[in-house]
Amino acid sequence: MQLRSEATVLRAWGAAIAPDPIVASKDWIAENLVVADGPRSGQTFDMGLTPYMPGILDALDDEAVNVVAVRKSAQVAFTQTAIGWLMSNIANVPANDMLIQPTIAAAQDFNRLKLSPAIEASADLKRRVARQVSRSSEGSTALVKIFPGGSLILTGANSAADLRSKTTKRQVRDEIDEYPADLDGQGDPEEMLDARLTSFHATGDWKVLKGSTPTIKGASRIDKAFEDGDQRFWHVRCPECGHEQVLRFGDKTSRFGLKFNQGFPFDAHYVCEANGCIIEHHQKADMVRAGRWVALNPGPGRYPSFHIDALISLLTTWDNIAQRFLNAKDDPIKLKGFVNLVLGQSWEERGEAPDWQKLILRREPYLPKTIPLGGLMVTAGCDVQLDGIYFEVVSWGVDKQSWSIEAGYLQGDPSDIRNPVWRALEEVLDRTYPDQNGGDWPIDVAGIDSGYNTNVVYDFCRRHPRRRATKGDDGWYVPAISKAPQKQQVSFDGKRVGVQLWHIGTWPLKSELYANLRKEGLRDGAEGFPPGYCHFSEAGHDEGFFRQLTAEHMKQEMRSGKIQHRWVESGPNHWLDCRIINRAMAAHLGIDGMTQADWEGLIAARGPKDEAQRDMFASALSGAAKPKQAIAAGPRMRRFRRR
Repeated sequence: MQLRSEATVLRAWGAAIAPDPIVASKDWIAENLVVADGPRSGQTFDMGLTPYMPGILDALDDEAVNVVAVRKSAQVAFTQTAIGWLMSNIANVPANDMLIQPTIAAAQDFNRLKLSPAIEASADLKRRVARQVSRSSEGSTALVKIFPGGSLILTGANSAADLRSKTTKRQVRDEIDEYPADLDGQGDPEEMLDARLTSFHATGDWKVLKGSTPTIKGASRIDKAFEDGDQRFWHVRCPECGHEQVLRFGDKTSRFGLKFNQGFPFDAHYVCEANGCIIEHHQKADMVRAGRWVALNPGPGRYPSFHIDALISLLTTWDNIAQRFLNAKDDPIKLKGFVNLVLGQSWEERGEAPDWQKLILRREPYLPKTIPLGGLMVTAGCDVQLDGIYFEVVSWGVDKQSWSIEAGYLQGDPSDIRNPVWRALEEVLDRTYPDQNGGDWPIDVAGIDSGYNTNVVYDFCRRHPRRRATKGDDGWYVPAISKAPQKQQVSFDGKRVGVQLWHIGTWPLKSELYANLRKEGLRDGAEGFPPGYCHFSEAGHDEGFFRQLTAEHMKQEMRSGKIQHRWVESGPNHWLDCRIINRAMAAHLGIDGMTQADWEGLIAARGPKDEAQRDMFASALSGAAKPKQAIAAGPRMRRFRRR
């Protein structure tokens, strides 16, 4: 009897000290993960909204798998899934983990907005993770979470110190397409991260989850990671005929795919690729929930790689996708964002320069130094060189159409603000330009490149409220112009003076310009010029202007085994630089975000005084037909319209 009693005690004691049974990540998430933000904030994560995620979590839990890659569109709950996987590891198999955002600042935002709220909302995690205490060697911090058995480090791919010094067992590499190609001259950040896993190579239990929205074809990290894997797509069955297929956006020439009207109501629906069955949006949820992952490129040595896009997302609608495409299709930068963020595909950049000879042939007979009908705001862009200053003045209108109204070169030494060339530029920027309505308008804002004679440019710009010192920045996702200037301290006449420097994203603006230069003008039966169309005058623009405007092209290069892009000059490119500065100044004036009411207000202030011409502007904004009497108002008159 005593032996039986002792055995009972031993079993109870053993059960008390035994580790909790390991729970599958998807099951732990379904019970414990609380959504930190969005419309379902404060609710337990609903796996039914993301039926494609359990398969990804199963792959991460598989002991035979070391790498999982997810190529995705935006807003498909990948971040919540990554958080859930990390949190389930803390609860079940604690170790030293790392989450890497593109930058330290992004990691701090991630902790503040998503990770810390998720920990606080889960009773299980709140009990395990040490409380966040600043300046404590025992508590957690914003970027280090401490728990029994390990820690979770948050860092950025721009921190060489963290990437080189921390040993980890598991890593989540988020938005890897935004990682730098070369970190401070020390190499690829992903290669540094690979080295942090070396201690676990012998045991083979290391893990890496890579996820990102793709960017540029040929340079996308997640594209390569996806293609090196087994390339799994979510397959669904047609509710009508049962054919299994991958949902695709399609195009005008394809008979299947997502189809919709060109205006509201969009009536977005899907056409089955097998039998042309019409799949309505109300059938989407059941169809997607019944889907499955199918690897299109299985084989030895290939890890699980997944593609997720908005077409299968239950967090958005097909109508929303249609509307976003229609809003973006005429704007190269917005269209690139649609392809990346909605379709989860990389953008194939057309980097070749437009044909300058074709541009000459499409010049128009409007007068130089005048604002043609349609121009509503005026900018200037200036490029300072060793022996002079190039400038271009551009007028902008609805749909971001542009008219180059003056282009010139001011010869002289720009190394000293007292030299005559700066007085000549002052006279140019102080000019007013007549329009066809009897108005006379000044330049709203001028940008001057500060790459050469920097301090002199700063001095020139600080003297006038409508001048901006600018600096071009490389990179595909640099904004057209910075939201706020960078403050510079410069010495003038022995005194320290603060000046403002505005950063310009030259890469996307060059890409947009070249796409707009390729657009066709008015043709028989056409309603008007396409959005973004660039107008040039016969008298004001010669061969040299167009050669310089198209003097760069995108070049692909192989560096350290990776494809990289850069813009390369084929000759003098000063007019191109002037136009890019002009486009940035238009963005600075708010042209990218102007609403119909904004345009109507600008038309009322600067538009035609003649009633017929005012009707043309108003009807264009409302989508009505152009009045007949407005056609004869001038040569090659365009129809303003809202997209």
